This record gives sequence, C-alpha cells and structure tokens, in this order.
Amino acid sequence: MAEFRISVDLSDVIAAGRGIITAEIFPLLNQAVRAVAQQTRIDWLESVERARLWRGEKDAYKATIQWQMINDFEALVWADYKYAKEIERGRPARDLKRMLNTSLKARTSQKGSRFLIIPFQHNTPGANATGQAMPNEIYDMAKTLSSSMVTGQTQRLSGTGAYDIQSRKRLTVNQNIYKWGGSLSGDSIPNRFAGMRRFDTSAGGAKRSTYLTFRVMSEKSNGWVVPAKPGLFLAKSVAEAMQPKAEKVFQEAIRRTI
Repeated sequence: MAEFRISVDLSDVIAAGRGIITAEIFPLLNQAVRAVAQQTRIDWLESVERARLWRGEKDAYKATIQWQMINDFEALVWADYKYAKEIERGRPARDLKRMLNTSLKARTSQKGSRFLIIPFQHNTPGANATGQAMPNEIYDMAKTLSSSMVTGQTQRLSGTGAYDIQSRKRLTVNQNIYKWGGSLSGDSIPNRFAGMRRFDTSAGGAKRSTYLTFRVMSEKSNGWVVPAKPGLFLAKSVAEAMQPKAEKVFQEAIRRTI
C-alpha cells in the first residue's frame, strides 16, 4: 500500500545534545514532539478539507491520515490513501478508452468495433456528497419523469472474446433487463443531461430516485480523455509551515528544562 509521509527535520536541535537528551531528562521535549505531531495531523486534515476535491475523495484521504511516536523524540505523520500521491504530486492525463482492452463488459458491434455503455449518476440539489449537483431547473423536470427500472438480469457473451481457462467456453457477463420510462429531451437540455432517466430506488418505505444518463464509449469515439491535473502539494505545504514552528517549540522545551 502506498504511503505519503510528513516529517520534520530536528537534526540540528537534537545534535546539540545527542547522548544526553532522553525522555527522563527532557520530558518537555518529549511532550513537545507529541504535540507537534498531533497538530501536524490536524493541519493536514484541515488542508485536505479545504482542497478542491470531491467529498468522497476528501473523506477517504482524511481517514488515512495518522500519527505515531517512533521513539522518544521522533514522530511520524502519514497517509496511505491509494490516491494520495496523485493528489499531492499531480495526475497524468488518462485515456478512458483503454478500458475497452480490459473490461469484460465490453461489447462488439456488427462491424467488429468494441464499445461500452457507461452509466453516469447525477446528484440532486442538496445531495452533493459525491460531486456537483444537477441544476434546479433540470431536477424540476427530471423528477416528473415516469420511472425506469431494472426488471431482471440475463447473460451475454463478453465482447473481449475471452475464454474461461477451465471450461474453455466464451466468458459471459451479466446484463440488466430494463423497463424504460421517460427521458429528458429537447433543445433546452444541456448535452450532459440529455437522455437522463429517473430510476425508482425506493426501499423500506422511503421514496428515493436515482438519475442516470447512459453514454456509449467506442474505439472510434472522440474525447474520453481525462486531462492531467497538477499536484496540490498539501502535505508539503503543511510540513514547510510546521518546520519553523516546531523548531521554536523544541528549542523552548530544551531551554525551559535546562
């Protein structure tokens, strides 16, 4: 699992008293290291919270930020969120069409071109936990649509042409069977929401709806490239801001002890 760490360089402070600085003799320094590590974690959490990331990613990143004492005068603050390195140092551009090479759910057209039908979920106003909500005027139209629903499942051959190693038969994948309701259409509907359908996902007496659009990604499709994103350097900024503060705190702890 990848780790991203913050450390504070105390070599100049500790070197001055190496061999005589112990927790028993310098308890204030030991306490200061703990306090700095705890505050560094808090600052890192706050930095992630302020960052321009979607809520699900913020929460996942923050959940992995931890601290611990390595010895009496050394602490580690780290995060092992799997996308921490990409967030901190930047993300390269990604061509989503590469999924056509690996996804078992790929289909093959009559002309032999591979494609995927990809559902996109759209959040309702006030429900921004996983991303930006649809505009109120779009929601007002979408919530009046007759509902679509999944009525069952069947199986179809994977468009990859892959075979099961044991049975030596073509691999199959599940495929939903739909009963279609209404969809958004018209010149006034932005492309992003064109064809949106309302799915009734009520459960346990609570009425709920999920709003989806379906898009086709094929080998011949234009776009489907996620642009590169620069690094946010959240951890680096927190560490650089903490460095001078920590040195002052540690020096003061030693001075007061002496």
